[in-house]
Amino acid sequence: MQSKINKFFKSPSDPPPPADGGDNDLSNWNWENTQQHPIINTYTRTRRNPNPNPNPTPSPPTVIPKPIPVKNKKRSYAQFHLELGQSDFLLRACSTCRIEFTPGDVQDEKLHHQFHKRYTQGLQFRAWNNERVISSHKTGRVILVLENDPVSHRNKVQEVVKMMEIEMGSGWIVRQHCKVYLFISLQRIVGCVIVEPIKEAFRVASGSDDGHSASARKREKKLRSTTLQFGNIVFQREVGKRVVNLSDSEVMDGGAISCENKPVAAVCGIRAIWVTPSNRRKRIASQLLDSVRKSFCTEELERAQLAFSLPTSVGKALACSYSGTGSFLVYKAV
Repeated sequence: MQSKINKFFKSPSDPPPPADGGDNDLSNWNWENTQQHPIINTYTRTRRNPNPNPNPTPSPPTVIPKPIPVKNKKRSYAQFHLELGQSDFLLRACSTCRIEFTPGDVQDEKLHHQFHKRYTQGLQFRAWNNERVISSHKTGRVILVLENDPVSHRNKVQEVVKMMEIEMGSGWIVRQHCKVYLFISLQRIVGCVIVEPIKEAFRVASGSDDGHSASARKREKKLRSTTLQFGNIVFQREVGKRVVNLSDSEVMDGGAISCENKPVAAVCGIRAIWVTPSNRRKRIASQLLDSVRKSFCTEELERAQLAFSLPTSVGKALACSYSGTGSFLVYKAV
């Protein structure tokens, strides 16, 4: 008959039967009556959210960034120069604006281009609120700047003076009590004349212009024939020699001027006059001098009453043309 199930469960209080075989005899050990160690599993219930979100937003999927491949850096190459005895090695001077720059250097050529444009076409100019307009023309207007004007006006004059010093030299163009006339055209300063009050001047002696009259400036080419003979063969060559036109010359060396010993009373001295290279031969200098005659004194001055400060070759041509005589007034600028 099969045993009942309660026989398999013994009370833990019942003592185990004595072992006959000692501690090492495990064959007669009652495994059913040994004390069992209970195993307890503890479960924790998660609390519910008191305010559940009716429209839960699904969490974005986790994106694992892909490793960015490291590209090889581009090699930088430097431009070297070969010195083969050339005169313009590394630096070259512009024949127009006379600034030195390095051909091939991008930054150097960019700076040269900017300065060259300012020098040849004029400095950029924005209209001032309190301009002192002297005269207006179809091509522009003439404004006057005095020494007690705002600092911004005087700073603009200093920029123009730096351009003038490239051709005329530095350190003498502007001084105290000078008046500055600027010619504005297309929002650029294309001309400038600096005048000062004087007390006396000297008249140029007749014939001191070395015969550079209007007829001499329009002289035609002279032809000179030469003959070359090689045995029975004769070559005849004609060489055309061009007389330099004084009005077209840009040489700043005016040479010596002979003046009369007796001084003449004068009130207005043209200390310096300058026009940008790209705006010359457009009567801008004459319009500046006209504005000076009409506004320098209370009464309008005559053309022959303007005195020039030891003019250059270009200045002598302008003084002769504007005053209508070769015996114009000159004075020494201090």
